[in-house]
Amino acid sequence: ALAEMKKQQAYKEEKIVKEAESLAELLKDTELTIGVKAGTSGKIFGSVNSIMVANAIKEAKDLDIDRKKINIDEDHIKEVGKYTAKVKLYKDVSVDISLDVIGE
Repeated sequence: ALAEMKKQQAYKEEKIVKEAESLAELLKDTELTIGVKAGTSGKIFGSVNSIMVANAIKEAKDLDIDRKKINIDEDHIKEVGKYTAKVKLYKDVSVDISLDVIGE
């Protein structure tokens, strides 16, 4: 019975990994443009956070990614420019996406 449980667990794990890998495939080479209110110096009013990135992914790719899986290099983005966010889809499955933060 234990062997059967381990087999089922391995099967579930494999399924989750495959789903994560196919999501990673969909997200790789993604470049998101995030428009924010910014001053003339390029400083943002507020900051760009993982919620905004998750919403941008939803809008661009129609994928629901949990904001907790999104890691932005500079904790919170405070000015316009190009950045990278890492989306950790599962244990060893992650993908980098490019963020282009522009003032509106």
